[in-house]
Amino acid sequence: MGQLKLSETLTPEEYNQLRVSVGWETLTPRQARDGLAGSAFYVAFRDGKKPVAMGRVLFDHGYTAYLADIIVTPGYQRHGLGSKVVKTLIHRVLATCAPGEKILFALGAAYGKEPFYETMGFYRRPNDQEGHGMNQWITVGQAAPQIEL
Repeated sequence: MGQLKLSETLTPEEYNQLRVSVGWETLTPRQARDGLAGSAFYVAFRDGKKPVAMGRVLFDHGYTAYLADIIVTPGYQRHGLGSKVVKTLIHRVLATCAPGEKILFALGAAYGKEPFYETMGFYRRPNDQEGHGMNQWITVGQAAPQIEL
């Protein structure tokens, strides 16, 4: 592992390469481009010119920030790089806030990665106060839930 540098640029192609490196599906070029553009912040760490880690945050600039796509390529895992990505994103959000404001940081941990996030103060749901985090993937053009308006 060489000298890693923080970068605030990432191409849609690099984004998809990072996704594939951890076994995730690729996005269409439009989804990758617009996903990066629609992020409040995203960061990458590069080894030379090659991106080896990244993360994004979706932030309403009120009180909710969602961490997404925290990726560290396998050869760079277990060296503290994932923590650097998460902490960098959290600091970027907090830098936009006034003293005394509270921010809810949320994420959907990949299966088995919960202990990693717990080391940074995240807690599991459900718990005594909160229910399960939930999600749903829907593919456009395929059967979707019927919604009456």
